[in-house]
Formats: sequence, C-alpha cells, structure tokens
Amino acid sequence: MGKTNKAFKSKGLIGDFGYAITVFLAVITCSCSNEKSTNQIINSDNEQLQSFKIDLKEEKTRFVDLIESVEITRLEETEESLLRSVGQIMFHEDKMVIPDNDGTIYIYSNRGDFLSKFNHKGEGPEEYISLTDLWLENGILNIHSRGKSITRYDLEGSFLSRDRLTERAGHIYPFLDGHIMDMTMAYTQDSLKYSLVTIDEEMQLDKTFLPFQTHPGFRIYLPLNSFFPLGDDLFYMPVTNNTVYKITPDEVIPFILYDFGEDWFFQPGVELNSDYYEDANRNQQAWFVINTLGPNYIYLYTTLGPRMDYSFFIDKETKQSVSIKSRTTNDDQLDIAAIGWEGDEFLFTLRSTQFKDLVDQLNEEQYSFTEGSSLEEIESSENPVLLRMKIKGFSKR
Repeated sequence: MGKTNKAFKSKGLIGDFGYAITVFLAVITCSCSNEKSTNQIINSDNEQLQSFKIDLKEEKTRFVDLIESVEITRLEETEESLLRSVGQIMFHEDKMVIPDNDGTIYIYSNRGDFLSKFNHKGEGPEEYISLTDLWLENGILNIHSRGKSITRYDLEGSFLSRDRLTERAGHIYPFLDGHIMDMTMAYTQDSLKYSLVTIDEEMQLDKTFLPFQTHPGFRIYLPLNSFFPLGDDLFYMPVTNNTVYKITPDEVIPFILYDFGEDWFFQPGVELNSDYYEDANRNQQAWFVINTLGPNYIYLYTTLGPRMDYSFFIDKETKQSVSIKSRTTNDDQLDIAAIGWEGDEFLFTLRSTQFKDLVDQLNEEQYSFTEGSSLEEIESSENPVLLRMKIKGFSKR
C-alpha cells in the first residue's frame, strides 16, 4: 500500500470507560446550524461485505476466563518516565514509541526499558501544536496537528520536515504517495461534500470518496485515528457508523458491518443532529463503535453510558463472538486499553493497580514475564503494563 508502514502495528484507546468520557467531552465543535445529515445506508448485496451480529443482551464472560496465556512487559518507571496512561504504541525494530497526552514522546526498548523522550509541543516552526495522529514511516515519526501541519522527527527527536495543511481534517494517514483525510462530514475547499479526500505528495487535492448531502452544523472528533492498517491494506471507520471500509486507490468499499439490530441508534433514515447523544442515551442504543482489527480476531467496544460498557471478541472465520465482562473482582471497570494484534495475540495495556487483581485470578502457568520484568517491580510502579494475550477458544453462548 505504498507508504503504509508495516512497522506501525498498533493503535489504542485511552481505556474503555475513560475513553467514552473523553468522547463526550471532545465530541462536538459547533458552528451551529439547523441542517441535518442522514448516515449513509450500506448496500448489503456487496459480496465483500462481512457482517457480524452483535448482541448487547448476550450473557457476558469474565475477561480473565478468556485468557489462555499472557506475556507481561513492564514499562520502566523512572523520574524521566512517568506514564499517566498508554493508549498507543508504535513498534520499530527493537523500540517502542509511546505518545503521552501532554505531547511527550517516550522511547522504550521492546523489553520495556526506558531509553529517552522528547517534547516539542509549541507554536514554533519546528514544533507541533497537538498530537492528533501519529504514525511511523521507515523509522520517522509523523505527527499530525489538526488543521495545522504534519511534522516529522527521527526517533532521537531531531526535526526533519514539515508540511502545512490547508484543510482541517479530523484524521490523516499516509496513502500511496500522499495522504488520505477524514473530513468528518465538513466541506473541502469550502464547497466539496465528501467524507474522504486524498492529497498528493505536494499536499494538493487528488481524489474524493464517500459523498454526503449536507454538513450537520457540527463536527464530531474521536481521539482515535479513524484510519488503521492491517497487513498491506488500509481501512477506515467513520464516527457514528457501524461499518468498516476498505480503501483502494480507486474506491472505498464497505468491508465489515457490525450488526447491532435495534440496539444501533442510526437506523436507516435517522438523521444526525445536535441531539443525537442525548437521544441515543435515552434510547439505550449504541451510536459509535471502536474496533481493533486483527488478522483472525476483532476486539470491539461501545458504550451506552456510565457503567453500560460493552466489549466483544469476534472470530472472523466462524463469525462467533463473546461478550466480555470487563470488571475487577471489586466490580470496578477494568480499564483495558487496546493496542492492537500481533498475529492472534491481543496487545493491551492495563493500569498497574488493576494488573495485580488480574494476575491473582490466573494460574502461574498462564502468565510469564519478558526479560527484565518482574511482578515486584510492576507492583511498585504506577506506570501501566503491556500484556500480550492468547485467547481461549470460544463459541456463541
């Protein structure tokens, strides 16, 4: 897929319930209008479209009961590496690149040893305003600051180059010789009505995809990049949509449909307006989906409101799913931050205070530590823990 970098293996959340709160607080940038927009209806006759039925009323299985085995990597805590949360990890050679919400970029070894960090947040010519999206290309860190620029650094933190943006895209990702932009149903060049547009290597408009009728009068931003690679392919999942699209050079194809039935708020004909969040909560219906797509499995998350979180593992081949009970033994929310998949291993981070609760429920033969990690060090640290989990086989219950 041209510039899509295989070294970028992960994308993550801030954590299930914490992420939902962030969604609500960061969700609307209003340029108030009475216009309304209807979500696109997917053609179910598409032969490539895979449909997975999601039942929010399904009996839940404890997360710990789905663990076949887990490998544990501590993220070393020093005075220079105090991590509040870890929702994204990018892997390159023997290093992990971890961004923090304050604009700091941490570099760790694959064993979890802290190596270095840098923070160039600011308004200078070699700085970034914000960390909207991050990705690696051949060991070069690209930072997208919404509406401003794409700025590039090596992993030592040295400035390399910057491209200024003329459009305020919700999210951006490298595609072919340029980039693809999620316009979140806003006009491009003041009049073009397309959800996706591509720009070439000169940052000029190239192609347009997924037309819409009207801008709803506000924009919805999720912190998570709406673009995500899998192998050599690139996929896209819009906000307020239960469909994953596959992006090709000439078309954008509906690829996966998460079928919530009547539990999905945006039924055909339902209009996107400024009351959608309250209406969806009142109806106890899902209005957004977070999916972490792997070669053979999917981790899926949504919420209907406080203490109404739902997550699933889906077997892509059998189309079977299992609803996960993501709670601690004290019935607190288990803050799983999905990082991605390496083969059939599910990568996620967990707060160290919740890690001990999880491990105490496992047999000793079910877990192991990477070299340099130990239970004692993790228990004495406030940094999150990285886990690689093999899933037990499951069937529809």
